[in-house]
Amino acid sequence: MQKNITSLLIIFLIYLAVFNANCQTIVKGIAKDSLGNGIEMLNVFVTYNNGKSAVIAYCYTNNEGSYSLSLKRKGSFILNFNGLSYENKQIPFQIDSINPQKEIVKDVVLKEGTFSLDAVVINADRPIVVKKDTISIKVAAFTNGTEEVAEDILKKLPGIEIMDDGTIKVQGKTIERVMVEGDDLFDKGYKLLTKNLNADVIDKVEILERFSDNPMLKGIEHSDKVALNITLKEDRKTSLFGNASVGYGTDQFYESKLNLISFNKKTKYYFFGNLNNIGNDPTGDIYQLIYPNVFSEQQYVGDNILARNFISMDGGYINLKKNRSNFNNAELASLNGIYNPSKKLKIKGLSFFASDESDFFRSNIQQFTLGDDSFTNTEDHKLRKRSRTGFGKWDAIYTIDKNTLLEYTGKYSIIKGRDKSDLLFNDELLNEQLLSDSKYTDHRVTYTKKIQDYKAFQITGRYIYDEKPQQYNVNTFLFEELFPQQQNSDAIQQNIFRKTSFLGLEANYYVNKLKSNFDINVGASQRNDHLDSNLIFKETNNSRFNEEQTYLNNFEYDFIDLFVKANYKYKLSKKLVLHSGLEVHQLFTTVNSQDNVLKEHPFYVIPNIGLTWKINKKNVVSTLYKYKTENAPFESLYDGYLLTNYRNFKRGLGEFQQFNGNFFMTNYTLGNWSSSFLVNATLLYQNDNTYSSTNSLIAPNFTQTSTIVLGDKEFYSLSISTDTFIDFVSSNLKLNVSSSKSDIQNIVNDSQLRNVTSASYLYGAELRSAFEGIFNFHLGTKWTYTKVKTTLENTNTDNLSFLDIDFIFSKKLSIQLKNERYYFGNLQTNNSFYFSDFNAQYTIKENKLKLKLSANNIWNTNKFTNIFIGDVSSVNNSYRLLPRYLLLKIDFRF
Repeated sequence: MQKNITSLLIIFLIYLAVFNANCQTIVKGIAKDSLGNGIEMLNVFVTYNNGKSAVIAYCYTNNEGSYSLSLKRKGSFILNFNGLSYENKQIPFQIDSINPQKEIVKDVVLKEGTFSLDAVVINADRPIVVKKDTISIKVAAFTNGTEEVAEDILKKLPGIEIMDDGTIKVQGKTIERVMVEGDDLFDKGYKLLTKNLNADVIDKVEILERFSDNPMLKGIEHSDKVALNITLKEDRKTSLFGNASVGYGTDQFYESKLNLISFNKKTKYYFFGNLNNIGNDPTGDIYQLIYPNVFSEQQYVGDNILARNFISMDGGYINLKKNRSNFNNAELASLNGIYNPSKKLKIKGLSFFASDESDFFRSNIQQFTLGDDSFTNTEDHKLRKRSRTGFGKWDAIYTIDKNTLLEYTGKYSIIKGRDKSDLLFNDELLNEQLLSDSKYTDHRVTYTKKIQDYKAFQITGRYIYDEKPQQYNVNTFLFEELFPQQQNSDAIQQNIFRKTSFLGLEANYYVNKLKSNFDINVGASQRNDHLDSNLIFKETNNSRFNEEQTYLNNFEYDFIDLFVKANYKYKLSKKLVLHSGLEVHQLFTTVNSQDNVLKEHPFYVIPNIGLTWKINKKNVVSTLYKYKTENAPFESLYDGYLLTNYRNFKRGLGEFQQFNGNFFMTNYTLGNWSSSFLVNATLLYQNDNTYSSTNSLIAPNFTQTSTIVLGDKEFYSLSISTDTFIDFVSSNLKLNVSSSKSDIQNIVNDSQLRNVTSASYLYGAELRSAFEGIFNFHLGTKWTYTKVKTTLENTNTDNLSFLDIDFIFSKKLSIQLKNERYYFGNLQTNNSFYFSDFNAQYTIKENKLKLKLSANNIWNTNKFTNIFIGDVSSVNNSYRLLPRYLLLKIDFRF
């Protein structure tokens, strides 16, 4: 039945698309100069022939001077041509209301002259304004009123992509931050904003290229960063506005939200509140708020400092929307403010408290393929995770004078996790319990001095402290083979105390001239990591500490880095730019493991060089080569085994280690923000002379893994994406193709070095309509093929297809139907899963009161199964899903 309904919907969409195409008139032609040459990047737009200046369609000429516009309206119009160094020209034309022409050709010759662009009210289907480094997008042209939060709007804007975890990319590049009216509170933790800010208050989204978060460095530092700025509707910039929604449904499902925003000359306040048990995560990734730059390019000294937990209990990776499997009870309260006590001082504060109780239900069958040692394990897992998070961030920005800035940023967070599970492992019942606490503080002071219009100096000092103790208990003892002397043990406990402290100081000097850009960074930092761990064997009324050194850690790592980093950019010509960089490091490392002290003083350099070739305004090629040296992280250094889950032990190298190799990247971009056709292609190749691998002992009841160092690892990836607007069907088409391959080696069960080749191939397409009528759709599919080859070869094919349908019957009533199909080729039976969600929205009073009805998981799919393949096993995972439910919500705005 589900397959038949899907097929009928697709046929219906094709019919509507064809019908819509037949109702359009294409206006096209060629614009030339007096010598007969095509004029590139000419503004071409259509207005009514009634004295009004509203634009109803627009485009730009390509490099041959050709243009093409699509019109669905009938009547009398004017075709306008504007361009730098050319006289404006207007051509009247008519589209017959009874028998509209399918095509109208209007060629034009423009005379050279001065350029004057009169004020025009932009009201086009795709109103995008490009001004230097800022692309401004009017969101009303891409939305239909069904969007609830900012993230829903961003998903529909051209060139912007929202990843499954909420991360935002612009033309393939991860953005730095999301601001509101030019002010930033959230750094890379912007998901707290985009998942909660009400969609109705947003007027424009600005894409800021070559972004710099320090106004003194704007136009001086070389930056390829991208950020977003959200501007609000004028009528919303009052002293206080917001919205509140309350929803309740079947089976006691609920969701409530509260947004309050206050604006005046000196202050801005944002309050977000969220309560729900429908699987929604209102904070996104909390770690992006606490550690905003750990997973990206370092901006300030210490950005890469993070004490990671060694043990985690999670529900595993499920390639499905998280809210379908997340049985949660989430609470969020966030208060954020900006205060300007004077023209020189700005104070910003962010605070939130989040609480969540999440249940996950999973069962799996894991088939280990290890030759004669092959076996199968089964699990039936019920996991409950409880977390409490408190976080505060304070910024003080003082403008000493027009060229001098002093900044302070302070952060403090406390996270408490209480996780437990009931696990049936090979018909034996186990109980797990994990207690995790985290305390984190971060203080940074930055002084910036703009010496001249093209020179600046900056100095930064920073202190960080991160502490993460953990206690993990399993009430069943599975390790008789590893610990034969502990045969009478009933349970086992792993205690871990981990802390990291950091102190850093750096100075930057920037010079930006007409043809060159240079910056140098000099600094020193000290990082100290400490790990204490012990293993406790438990019997009834008795506990014994493990005495084997192999399973103990009293490990301290001290890391001092004296560094110089320099980057240089030089314009070889108008089209060709050279990029180069050099890092020089002198390290002083001390490893102290159970009173065994090892000291090393390595010196190394990291060079890089690249080129950017701007073939023309729409074709850009860039390349980068880097000889990289990386220091092994602390998590790979400790020398005693740690119990990281109920059957896995892991340990590191026990000594300082560096890894080096070659990295190459090339990127090609076709098109820009004025183009209806965009292409982005990236090729990466990496060859590691030394790398971190594993030596594993795998048995039915346990896995014991040691980190080892091997040589010669290869990795490559290729990704190509296209984005084009197809006039004749008024739809946007996106195509994505990517592939990756890696070659490594490892050791399993005392084998010789095993060659492991992993490859994945992905291809997908999306078609989003932009019809003017009541109906629109979003259709897409993504296929993923995975192959892992050792002595055997495992393959798997997955597919996700979706169809979203929107009906906007009037300004008051709209309906959405979202459909998904998941397919897993390696499942022998029941390899397809279907989901449909229904949403209806009725406006009782415009901009005041809305009524919303949603039906989730209409087909009541209660189980989802997927396949994971690796070099030692394949896993068949089954997850329990939230049942079908109805939710009625009322939304009040003020």
